[in-house]
Amino acid sequence: MRFVYVLVLLISLGAFVFSLSCDDDPAEPSGLGGNDDDDDDTGGDMYSDECSIDYGDNPGCDADDPACQMTVLMNKDRYLNPDESDCAPALDWYADLAAVALAHSQDMCNRDFFDHSNPDGDDPFDRMDAAGIQWVTAGENIFRVSGVGIDEAVTMGEEAFMDEPECVANHRSNILNRNFTHVGVGVYECNDGYIYITQDFAAFSFGDIRQDPHEYCPGFSK
Repeated sequence: MRFVYVLVLLISLGAFVFSLSCDDDPAEPSGLGGNDDDDDDTGGDMYSDECSIDYGDNPGCDADDPACQMTVLMNKDRYLNPDESDCAPALDWYADLAAVALAHSQDMCNRDFFDHSNPDGDDPFDRMDAAGIQWVTAGENIFRVSGVGIDEAVTMGEEAFMDEPECVANHRSNILNRNFTHVGVGVYECNDGYIYITQDFAAFSFGDIRQDPHEYCPGFSK
């Protein structure tokens, strides 16, 4: 028997909330912590002519890792939904976010809870702060399922997230959020048969926060 659970949490901190100014952006991650390659490479199976973005580039992680494979699925969903994502950039893998996500998935297993806030009261943004991640906007999706293998859990999780209404604050909108530039995914298989998945999203520069109207989802215009 399969049991599936999903929760979503999204928060965006504009300059009016966070202590950074627009001239005081944190350093942009690079390398395996965030692929800096330009998104406008031509060619590839997921090159979007509409957006001039190649969503098929490796996001900067191990292609054999199920967490990385989920990141590829997220970029595919951005490619398939250019209007709803408003030509959001391809997500780059960020190792520090992935470590926070994996720790939360493992913590949910070890302490038998399923929530964005752990029993100590720490929410995703507390966990990112504790890891020294200097984010300006961030969000989190969590998912758990039993009775399937890890590969199927990854596929089921992404499908469950995307099988939600458009233009509503939910898992789908986190995945397609035009302001999120980086992601980390943590997949953890628990001894009780449950597989926990955490997706943590972030951007690190106020310059990445779009100010233009979101024509397809006007409620998401900032």
